[in-house]
Amino acid sequence: MYFPHSFTAQVVHHDVGSERYRYTVVFVPDEVKADLPLGEYPKLRITGEVDDHPIEAALTPVKGEHYILLSKKLLAAIGKRLGDEVELRFRIADQDAVEVPERLSDALARDAAMRALWEDATPGKQRALAYMVAAAKRAETQDKRIAQVFAVLRGEIDLKGNPLR
Repeated sequence: MYFPHSFTAQVVHHDVGSERYRYTVVFVPDEVKADLPLGEYPKLRITGEVDDHPIEAALTPVKGEHYILLSKKLLAAIGKRLGDEVELRFRIADQDAVEVPERLSDALARDAAMRALWEDATPGKQRALAYMVAAAKRAETQDKRIAQVFAVLRGEIDLKGNPLR
C-alpha cells in the first residue's frame, strides 16, 4: 500500500492536563507536518502503519506540536515499548468518514427522527458516539449504549452521560 508520508520517531510519554494523564506517543517531525493541511484540519485523521501494523489515528495538536497516540495493545503487537524507535507510514484519511457499528446502524435505520439527528451531528461527534457503542462487547451493553447515543442526540445528556436539562 502506498503511504506518501513517513518518519521514524522515539516512543515517549506525554503528560496531559491537570490530572496528569500519561499518554504513550510519537511526535510528528516539523518537516513531515510542513506537507500536511494542519491549518485546515488541526486534528488531521490518518491511516497507515506503525512498524508494518495497520493504524487509524489523528495527529493531535499540543503547544505547536502534533503527536500520534500509541496504545499499549499496539505497542505489544509490534514488540515495542517506551524509548524504542518506530517507523510510521501514512496517508491522509477521509476527514468525514465514520465507521458505524452494525447494531447502531440498524437502530438508526429503524428511527427516522434519530437518523436525522445523527446526520445533523458533526463527523467528530458521530465518531465519538459510534465508538461508545463499538467499545461494548456484549449485545446488551451495546443496546444500553445505543439508548445513550439517542439521549445524546436528543440533547438530554452529554457524551459522559450527564443530564443537560
